This record gives sequence, structure tokens and C-alpha cells, in this order.
Amino acid sequence: MILLAAAIAATAAPPVVVSPLETAQIADACRGKDADTTASFCTGYILGAFDALSLSHQICPSAASASTVKVVTVARKYLRTHKKSWSSAPTFVIRDALKAAFPCERP
Repeated sequence: MILLAAAIAATAAPPVVVSPLETAQIADACRGKDADTTASFCTGYILGAFDALSLSHQICPSAASASTVKVVTVARKYLRTHKKSWSSAPTFVIRDALKAAFPCERP
């Protein structure tokens, strides 16, 4: 069963990203204080990614563990401290930040 799941995952097509936005651009838009949740492109991008990841169960926040401030802070700090990941599309970088902060429990 595990081998079948691994084989299916290995043959799955890679995700398609059509946005021309580069991670350096989102990082530039997110400069400033990590906890700044002022309505901006940065905040909207991060919260949109959070909502999509939460709805698709790729992250598992609880009502007690998630807040706008925490989500934005986590993503902005990750962008600032993981410059080596900037070669990836920004959606993947933000996903990695949020998956680390709001992991799903595995049985």
C-alpha cells in the first residue's frame, strides 16, 4: 500500500504556477515589521495563501493557534530568513513557512 502511494506521488504532475510574481518581489513588499498586518499586497498575499492551504488541509491551524498577526509574522520572518528559497515561486515559499508553523498531525 505504501509503495503504491509512493508510485502515485512520483508520477503526479508538478504543480503549475502561472503568476509572474517572483519571491523577491513579495519579500520586497513584505519589508518592515513582521507583525505589521496593515492592509497591503503583502498581507493579502499571505492571508490568501493561508486560507487556500487551510481549506485544502495542507496546513492544520486551530482557532487558538492562528491569528492574522501570527500568520503574517510567520510568513514575513520566513521570507526574511530563508533567502536561499527565493528561487522557488512565492506561493511555495509561503506554503513552506505556513506548513512549518501549522503542521497537520500524522497518525
